[in-house]
Amino acid sequence: MAQLIFLFTPLYRLNRVVLLRNKFSLKGLFHRRFYNRLMLYNMIIFTVFVYMFAFIAIDYSARLNRMEQNQKNRDALNTICMYYGNKHDDFFNLILPLYEEPKNYSVITNLLESKSDQDYINDPYKKQEIVDVMQKFIIRDADIEAILIHKNLTGARYVYNSSSQTLEYVGPHYPFFDKLAKKSAGRDIYGTDSIYSGRSTVKVYGIAGTLGTYTIRYNAGSLMVAYRTQAIERVLEKYMGETKGRFLLVTRDGDVIFDSMGQYEEKFKYMDVLLSGAESAVIDGEFCYIQTIPVLKRKYIGVHIIRKADIEINDLDFRKFIFTIFSAMVLIFGILYFISGSIISRRVNELIKGMKLIGSNNLSYRIPLRNKMDEFEEISIRFNEMCDELESIINREYINEIKKKNAELKALQAGINPHFLYNTLEAIRIRAKDDGNDDIAEMVILLANLYRSIVKDDTFIPISKEINICRMYLNIFLLRYGGSFECEINIDHRIMGYGIPKNLLQPIIENYFLHGIRNDYDDNRFTITGSLMGDEIIFTFEDNGRGIEERQLKELQNRLINMDINEPSYGLVNVHGRIRLVYGESYGLWIDSNGIDYTCVQIRIRALTCDQLKNSIQVIN
Repeated sequence: MAQLIFLFTPLYRLNRVVLLRNKFSLKGLFHRRFYNRLMLYNMIIFTVFVYMFAFIAIDYSARLNRMEQNQKNRDALNTICMYYGNKHDDFFNLILPLYEEPKNYSVITNLLESKSDQDYINDPYKKQEIVDVMQKFIIRDADIEAILIHKNLTGARYVYNSSSQTLEYVGPHYPFFDKLAKKSAGRDIYGTDSIYSGRSTVKVYGIAGTLGTYTIRYNAGSLMVAYRTQAIERVLEKYMGETKGRFLLVTRDGDVIFDSMGQYEEKFKYMDVLLSGAESAVIDGEFCYIQTIPVLKRKYIGVHIIRKADIEINDLDFRKFIFTIFSAMVLIFGILYFISGSIISRRVNELIKGMKLIGSNNLSYRIPLRNKMDEFEEISIRFNEMCDELESIINREYINEIKKKNAELKALQAGINPHFLYNTLEAIRIRAKDDGNDDIAEMVILLANLYRSIVKDDTFIPISKEINICRMYLNIFLLRYGGSFECEINIDHRIMGYGIPKNLLQPIIENYFLHGIRNDYDDNRFTITGSLMGDEIIFTFEDNGRGIEERQLKELQNRLINMDINEPSYGLVNVHGRIRLVYGESYGLWIDSNGIDYTCVQIRIRALTCDQLKNSIQVIN
């Protein structure tokens, strides 16, 4: 008896410890289990290092991204500056025919030396002479919109318009002439202004020089060539999609020659920043990066300005991508760590289970041996030997009491939770995961989510939820068919908040996979579009499948037209009936096919919210 008391006392204490541990397992999980603490510490260390590496990768990529973007912007700015520089350099070559051809020189001389302007205003012959000379300018450069001539002798102002090919005498308020009137010798550049061309206004910038005659050798007048800014825009269009930010050409006085944002109303107010050569500054209240190409000889500056926020948009997308990848790595590592930990935990749980059973007087239980000579195996052997000794003593001393206890143990065993079943299922899941059946696992998850969505929601759900159900259903078949099947869903965001009877669209997709898809083709395609037309919502389903024979198509169309709502129906006819029941006779499903490789199913319903649909059903009831 003393021996039994000696043996049962530690078992009683062990059982009490186990019960207390179970009672507080959630609260002290990481304080009481060494392996759990070890796993937690390893996960924390791994996560910290992973995200440190992620931050480094993001920072390096962001720097590289900015360098690439800046280089593309720099290339575009160089191209614009070269284009404008060529116009600037070609100016004298452009006006050279005025002096090389005696006739042209004579015409310009007569115009500038004439003391009366009425001849050139009223005499069509003399105006035509000037037009013929100006036309030679236009032939040399198609980007010229107009040519402005200021006559210093009388202050007269003439404008040749390339679009109408006419010479006009204009008033003192016409753009650019106030500057031409003050112009001295040399070549000047002028910022962009608007001039009239035909019935509309055109943005032009100017390059001007002085004119001489036979008797007035210097500064008899001024000539300005007005170029369309639209031509520079065409140059910049070559970099469309590659560049970001604002491109400018400005004079050293702040006049804007070209602005990709079209802001020509006033002088550029940050000239001090450009002239200082700063690479960044706060412009219009936002931090910006600046690139400049100063052309001091020609007195203009090429400028590119981009907001810091615009550069960081790509960085933000990449940052999300990197964090997603590294978060997935942490998750996968955690799963693998959990799987490996569960193997060890299973061995520990076998020992705990044996202690619990022995502590509950199930003295016949023995921990299964795995023929693995490790620490757990040695503990199991010693534990089983102790149980054998204990059972032998009890059999000798209390055989009758044991018989009674056996009956009680059977009753207790019947009520014990079947942990072995969960362990077995867990082992199967782990084995499937280890075998690499990821597609099957994903299909099961999609199917579970699909049925959960179908079961738990109300009769009417938002279109956004119905589309999610369709996506889950399509994803299952995307896994099933792999690269031989493609699907596309284009839904107008304006209809996402409206309601729809639950599971109204899925049968259309199911019908395609049952009757339409070609299993022996690798270019199967299925498209879903949804749009809002007034107070109606139109869904269109198109595929390049087997099509429907003409006779069968007519039979189906007749069934849709002549169907009885009260008769049982399936598939497309069922969908048509549900639509008519909820929305009325004017709504429903229509189908068409060429019988070979194209089928189109269209659903038309009324744009109503879920609450409006519920109220309408209550009224019908």
